[in-house]
Amino acid sequence: MQMNWRRLFRFRHFYLCMVCALRDSFLLRKKVSVRTKTLLLVKVEAIGDYIFFRNFLALTRQSAKYKDHKITLVGNEIWKDLALELDAAWVDEFIWINKKKFASDFKYRKELLSQIHNKGFETTLQPNFSREFLWGDSIVRASAAPNKIASKGDSANDIGLLKMISDTWFTQLVSENTQPIFEFTRNKIFFEKVLNETIQLQKPVISLDKVASAEYIVLFPGAGEKIKQWSTQNFGEWVRAFRKENNTPIFICGSKADILLGEEIIAHSNGISEIYNHCGKTDLPGLLQFIANAKCLLTNDSSAFHIAAATATPCICLLSGRHYGRFAPYPKNTCENMETLYPKGFYTLLQDEEKLILETKYSSPFSIDEINVDDVMLAFNKIAK
Repeated sequence: MQMNWRRLFRFRHFYLCMVCALRDSFLLRKKVSVRTKTLLLVKVEAIGDYIFFRNFLALTRQSAKYKDHKITLVGNEIWKDLALELDAAWVDEFIWINKKKFASDFKYRKELLSQIHNKGFETTLQPNFSREFLWGDSIVRASAAPNKIASKGDSANDIGLLKMISDTWFTQLVSENTQPIFEFTRNKIFFEKVLNETIQLQKPVISLDKVASAEYIVLFPGAGEKIKQWSTQNFGEWVRAFRKENNTPIFICGSKADILLGEEIIAHSNGISEIYNHCGKTDLPGLLQFIANAKCLLTNDSSAFHIAAATATPCICLLSGRHYGRFAPYPKNTCENMETLYPKGFYTLLQDEEKLILETKYSSPFSIDEINVDDVMLAFNKIAK
C-alpha cells in the first residue's frame, strides 16, 4: 500500500509539472529585448539552503565577471527578512516567491513568471545541485535568458524524466563531483567554475556583533520533517538533567508553528525553573541574533544548526543520519565547539564512510530518538565551557 501511495504521489507530481510546463510555455511566445549586463540568481529553497548560498552573493557582486551587472535574486519569501538584513548591499532587486502558492495557484504563477520573463535578463544562474522542475528550473526557463547556467546535478529532488526534460532548458550545465559532498563545498565549486575564481571560504559565515558574555541556552526542537525531530520527552529529560548541574536560563526557540513543541518540552520538564517558550516571538533576523549570542544551541537538523555554524555559536546538533556528509557533519577543522550526535547504531556504520554516505543518501536505518540524553549532556559539557 505504501508503494502505491508513493507511485500515486509521483504520478500526480509528474502530471502537475507537465501541466505547468505547458502553461508556462505560452509565456515564451512573447519576445522581449535582452538587457545587457543583467544577472538573475535563482534560489528558492529553505532557510538552511539560503545560509549555504548567501556568502556567494557578495563574491558574485565583487567578481570581475559580474561586478558591473545589475543583479536580481529570486528568493523564497520565508527568508526575505534575513536576506534584506544581511545581503541587500549585494543585490539590486529582489523578487520573492511563495513556493506553495507558486505550485498551486496558476494565476500567481503566471504573474510571477511573466514579471521575470519581461525583464529580459542576459544571464540566469541556478546553483542547486538537486534541482526542482516545478520551481527553480521553471523560473530559469521563463527568464528566457540567452545564457542559462545551472549545475548538472542529480535527480534527488525530482523524477529522473523531469530532470532530463529541464536539462534541455539550460545553455550550460556545470559538471561537478556526483558523489555526496558537503553542500557548502558543492556551492563553492559551482561558483568557482562560473566566476572563474578561487574561493577561500570553507563554511558559511555571518559577521555580526556579539555580546561579551552569553547567559542563556537555546533549544530548537523544530525541523522540516517529523523524522528529524528528537522527541519533546527527550528534550524535557535533557532539561531536567541539565538543571541538576547548571542554572543557566533556557529559551526554546522556533517559529509560531513550534509553539506547541515548546509547551510540551516545558511540560516534560516537570516544573523546572527558568525555561521559557520563545517560539514565534522573534522574526528571522531576531532569531539569528538570539542564537548568535547564546552560550550554546541544542538543535535538531534545522536552519538553526547552520546559523550557529555561520555565527560561531557553540552547538550540538542531533541527527538521524540521513544525507550523511551532505549537510552534516561539517568538514573537519571548519567549526570549533560543534558536536553532531547520531543514534548509537549509526556509529557502527562509520567504519566505511564512503558506503555510509551512499546508503544514507535518501534515508537512515535509525531513529533520531535513539540518541541518548546522557550523551547529549556529555557533548554539552565538552563544548559549553
